[in-house]
Amino acid sequence: MVPPLMVDVVCHWVSQAAAEKLLTWQTQELVERQRLAAEWLQGFTLSGRSHSSNVWLTLPEGSRAGELCDRLLQRGVKVSSAEPFCVGSTPAPQAIRLCIGAAADRSELVQALSIVAACLTERPLAPATL
Repeated sequence: MVPPLMVDVVCHWVSQAAAEKLLTWQTQELVERQRLAAEWLQGFTLSGRSHSSNVWLTLPEGSRAGELCDRLLQRGVKVSSAEPFCVGSTPAPQAIRLCIGAAADRSELVQALSIVAACLTERPLAPATL
């Protein structure tokens, strides 16, 4: 069940025509965040819709999504590999999903994107030794 307070808030917004304003603002914000992602990750393969809160980044040849996810997490940026989004036995592509809508504001997003860009240009981590 949806919490009654949330229902009341949404009903109020719709009755005050605030929903359309909020939707317009959100769409414009996501378009700008997609632009920032494209700017910071220029030269890499990105896919996503212009007004989506996510963007997919296909990794360069020889890169491993799991390794990059770990490296980013160590630096405070949490991303998802493609593995949880795959069905059946088809191997997951070496790609990561960036949730650009999760950042509190554009400056936080730019900080995260700069970390992603830096990690993409670093050499792969050395293999673990036993």
